Amino acid sequence: MNGRIPKRYRSGDQIHIAVTQNFEDVATDFFQFCKDNHYNPSEVIRSCMENWLVKQKRLKEVMEGGVERDERSSVEKERRIIERLREEGFISG
Repeated sequence: MNGRIPKRYRSGDQIHIAVTQNFEDVATDFFQFCKDNHYNPSEVIRSCMENWLVKQKRLKEVMEGGVERDERSSVEKERRIIERLREEGFISG
């Protein structure tokens, strides 16, 4: 961080996103789909944000555990990291 205190969001605060040119169709389809199927778009976005954050924190945890000082064991450690990422669903194959 840059030494500043991070904003603390509270219930009812608005979070704004910009619709970029390459996102126009997705945004339009998303909101129409939500409307047609009686989904609350804000709830869908909040749940996606939460799922993304959980995955990113887990990915960071896995990757930070992969730092090795011994070069010979780093290849094996890398292999184990890749296997864990597959198990966690971060990569396929």
